[in-house]
Amino acid sequence: MLFLLRPRQTWMPFRRPRPLTQQDAYYWRLRDYDATRRVPPATASAPPPPMTDPVAHLKGLAELRELGVLSDEEFATAKAKVLGTETSEDVVT
Repeated sequence: MLFLLRPRQTWMPFRRPRPLTQQDAYYWRLRDYDATRRVPPATASAPPPPMTDPVAHLKGLAELRELGVLSDEEFATAKAKVLGTETSEDVVT
């Protein structure tokens, strides 16, 4: 039988952990740096991308008008924006 004896280790290959009070002080010092600050997550409040298909956009506006969400004036204004035309009411002189 062969026994391999290892010499006794007199040094630690890693640093000993700090006491909690020193660790807390270290964390408080880190808070002074912008790179270590926590920021709230970004919210997805960006507007939806514009519709590229004007026919689908007009169908959606027509559905909103039928449901009563849009009045006739609001529908006409939105329709003019989608088609790129201006009515005489929209032009201010």
